[in-house]
Amino acid sequence: MSSCPFCALAPESAGDDLVAWRTPLAFVVVPTQQRPRNRGHMLVLPRAHVTRLADTDAELRAELYGVVGRVSLAVRKAFDATGVTVFQNEAAPDQVLHHLHVHVVPRRAGDDFRLPAPEKLVLTLDERIAQARAMRAALA
Repeated sequence: MSSCPFCALAPESAGDDLVAWRTPLAFVVVPTQQRPRNRGHMLVLPRAHVTRLADTDAELRAELYGVVGRVSLAVRKAFDATGVTVFQNEAAPDQVLHHLHVHVVPRRAGDDFRLPAPEKLVLTLDERIAQARAMRAALA
């Protein structure tokens, strides 16, 4: 899907500054918006344009959630989190990006995490690049 911003980041070397990690079937990217108290939020996505988990095969599901597990550990290390919250989006109300993605959100005591987020901030490109760099180091 040519208009999908996630598909534009999926190929090798595309968006290298913002893509924290790639596997043959999945990749990890820093979203443009994060909760102020949950900086270090990552998205894990299939490299192929898929909109629903139900449309994936066993190999993709295994790789996608294997990456989620590894990213969950790395987020703790890279962003000094005590835990994570993991959730998956597909065709949710008011969703504007129709590409299957799994959120890995770093958690800390007193962060007041809620869904939907009561407030979000738009990260600068420099902050997104720094977060991707921190994730690459934690995943190495």
